[in-house]
Amino acid sequence: MAETTASLTPSEAFRFCPRCGRGPAERPEAHVLSCAACGFHYHFNPVVAAGVLVEDGDGRVLFVRRAKEPARGLLAFPGGFVDFGETAEGAARREAREETGLDVSGLAFLGSWPNLYEWKGLTYPVADLYFTGRVRPGSTASARHEVEEILWLRPDEVDQGRLAFPTTRAAFQRYRETRSRAGR
Repeated sequence: MAETTASLTPSEAFRFCPRCGRGPAERPEAHVLSCAACGFHYHFNPVVAAGVLVEDGDGRVLFVRRAKEPARGLLAFPGGFVDFGETAEGAARREAREETGLDVSGLAFLGSWPNLYEWKGLTYPVADLYFTGRVRPGSTASARHEVEEILWLRPDEVDQGRLAFPTTRAAFQRYRETRSRAGR
């Protein structure tokens, strides 16, 4: 019978030492791999993702309808994983441009939340960092990379049950609270 890896975390997927190949690898803690044979020691930390709640001049926020799993057909904000050597702000801008064609300015940190993201048989722990930003004048949105549809919605028009991930809902809730405190 073939073994399924759908519920494995990256730390559980490594059964043998990636340096010397001996095993089974020891796990002194749930997210630590240690090899008694060669002394290799590795901490499996969360990957980092960045998203941006893009505002236009009319009080609307940009949502993308996801074209791929996970959460296909649900609403999210432009975002994705931070690349090596890239800042979270740079990733948020890049992802907005790749997914919508928009140039975003005036990024401000909104908050961070832990997330789990299942991809190709592994469940990755993720630190999702969200920002707010504004559309640069003359920038036009269109559905691009991994996006089925672009929607500009006023915060009170959003069905929060259609938001893709728990962190999407948490970021949107924080955004609404921040706007409410600012009197917008």
